[in-house]
Amino acid sequence: MIDNSGRIKGKISIIDIVLVLAVVAFALIFVRNYFSDHIQGIINPDTRFEVVVQGTELRHFIVNSVSVGDVMFRNHETHPLGTVTNIEIVPWQDFLHRSDGTATLVDHEGRYTIRITLDAMGTIRENVGYFINGNDHVAPGSEVSLLSNRVFIPDGRIYSIREVVR
Repeated sequence: MIDNSGRIKGKISIIDIVLVLAVVAFALIFVRNYFSDHIQGIINPDTRFEVVVQGTELRHFIVNSVSVGDVMFRNHETHPLGTVTNIEIVPWQDFLHRSDGTATLVDHEGRYTIRITLDAMGTIRENVGYFINGNDHVAPGSEVSLLSNRVFIPDGRIYSIREVVR
């Protein structure tokens, strides 16, 4: 099986096999040492968050389509962002600017603001922020499009995030 040159069936050297195994072992050790925290956060998220998303200028049929217990996704994601635990609906308000330079806050009939509270699992990376589903960074003020099996909210913003202490 091993010839005089140290090759298996005349084609593969034992030294070649040892070198390939050493490279594979080195690569596994490198991945384990440098990426284990990141991979662990993806595989096993350990922090519960309360994420509040706000949508504005929405019509009644959209805000009435959201229910507690709905699973919400980001528009481009296949993993859920979180489960709806609370819904607040108020008339949408905006400033009406007058010709004399003053402005008044007025309700816009038929339009609403919704605040959806989501229960989410993720990780906190020190000095970086909150992550859901591994690399899905969420931060107050960032834009988010929410999607469930009954509703699509295209222009939402993350209103707040807080860690839920168990």
